[in-house]
Amino acid sequence: MAREINIGDRVAIFATVGKRIEDRVTLHILTANNPYSIVDPKAKPGDRMRFEGDVVFVDEDLGRVTVQVLGRVTVETSTVERVRKFRRPKGTVPLINEPTG
Repeated sequence: MAREINIGDRVAIFATVGKRIEDRVTLHILTANNPYSIVDPKAKPGDRMRFEGDVVFVDEDLGRVTVQVLGRVTVETSTVERVRKFRRPKGTVPLINEPTG
């Protein structure tokens, strides 16, 4: 992986608006396997949209991450943009078997 993405990081996913059905539009997310749609009365086909969410799962073997945005979206790591690295709040107790340092 060119950049390290970890659980808890805030990332951005980009989608292209597909066809419109009344107030709802379909979204095409690069490398996502499932179709998505949202309600957006102003979006037009071809528009690009940016969604931010937190990483909830990382599969380093396949090079994919699952992000909590529009539900849960699994995409290739190379298609996300890290917005903010996760930082543990000061004064919290580490989990059992969690590396320290």
